[in-house]
This record gives sequence, C-alpha cells and structure tokens, in this order.
Amino acid sequence: MSDLSPIAALPPAPTLPARRPSWWWRLTHRRATRLQAQQARLLADHHARTTERARAAQLDLARAGFSLGPVPFGYRPLRVTVPDSNGRHRRRIRLTFDPLTAPTVALIYQWCVDDLLDPTAIAHRLRAEPTWYPTRIDPTTRNPRPWDTRAVARILTNPVYTGATIWGRTHGGQPVPPDRWVICRHAHEPIIDARTFYRAQVMTRASREALDLFITIAEIPESDAPDPDPAPESSRRRGIE
Repeated sequence: MSDLSPIAALPPAPTLPARRPSWWWRLTHRRATRLQAQQARLLADHHARTTERARAAQLDLARAGFSLGPVPFGYRPLRVTVPDSNGRHRRRIRLTFDPLTAPTVALIYQWCVDDLLDPTAIAHRLRAEPTWYPTRIDPTTRNPRPWDTRAVARILTNPVYTGATIWGRTHGGQPVPPDRWVICRHAHEPIIDARTFYRAQVMTRASREALDLFITIAEIPESDAPDPDPAPESSRRRGIE
C-alpha cells in the first residue's frame, strides 16, 4: 500500500475586476481604427480604378477583333504581336479557320436549317459517326468531350461563326442582354453566312431581342431579313440523348 496521499485540488484563482482601458489606449485605438478604415477605402478605390482600366483595355481589344476568351470549336488561335497604347509589343490572339473542325460546324448549321434537326438529334448524329466528325477537346485536360445537346446549342447560337467577335455575353456566370455585347464585325474568316445563322436562331427559338441584334451583326436590312416558317416542334426530328 502506497504511503502517498492525494494532493488536494488548488482553489480557483480569484476573478480580477475588469479594468477600464486607459485614455491613451482609447485615443490610439480610435486613431488606428480610423486609419484602417481610410486604408480600406483607398485600397477599394485603387481596385476599382484598376478594374476599370483593365475592362477598358479589354473593350479596346474586343473592338479591334482580337479573341479574349476560349477558342471556339471550328477555329484555332493565330498569335500576333501588336503594340499597345504605351508602345510596348504584346501578344494577342486572332481566330483563324481550322480545316479539321470547321466543316463539322458548317454541317451542324446545315442539319439545323435544312434537315430541321434539333440540337439533341444533331448531337446523336455526331456521336454515331465519331470517325467522320471530330469531337471537342477539353481545354484543361485535353481529353475528348462527347457531343451533347448543350454543346450543339452553344454552336448554333454563337455569332462568332459569322466572322464577328463577340465579347461580354456573360458576366459572373450569368447571361448579359444582347444590347450590352461588344461586337466587332468581320474580325476573322466566317464559317457560315449571316443568313444561315439568322435562320438557325429562328429555328432554335431565339428571343426577339437577340434576333434584332443578330440582324445588326449580319448587316441584313430589316426589310430583307429572312423570315422562315420553321416546322412546329412536333414535326422536328429528334434524336435519342
């Protein structure tokens, strides 16, 4: 049996009364708080000015016909060197015709306008013959991406295939109204003509606002704009997704 006895627990430490901050601490704390708020405002103003300058530079590039986003299927990047506003040479990208994938884009429009196929049926036809119709390539993994309805619909509603560069169609992942897009006509070689594109918008039930803008992009007089009578939904041929 051990001769050691248990040690009694120590009593709790006495609670000290809360001390009121000294006048010096209150003075310096208020000054530090005001200084931090002022620095935060200056930083926010600087960020806003920097963002505005960057956006203005992007607008100038878009109006000049340079590509600012991912290269769309059917084109490949052509890197050129151009001087900026400060005279420094910068590398920019223009779109050039891709002979391997551009024919597939033309076929997608042909199947929509002439064969009255909807995007689902077109995607099914593309997947049925992968040897004849090249697949899309994921820009991140570089792996093939099978055709689906959404990918075909994006091609059928993208004015870039008429030779126009469009910037600002989305902001923060949300669609932007067409009247706020930045458009540069004749920026690169077109894959389809403007009338084919407009007919595809009618077939895909584009909004009236979008159709009016596409007439402007295509430089088609409103009195001469094509007005096809698309087949009703029940008569359009669909594929199995």
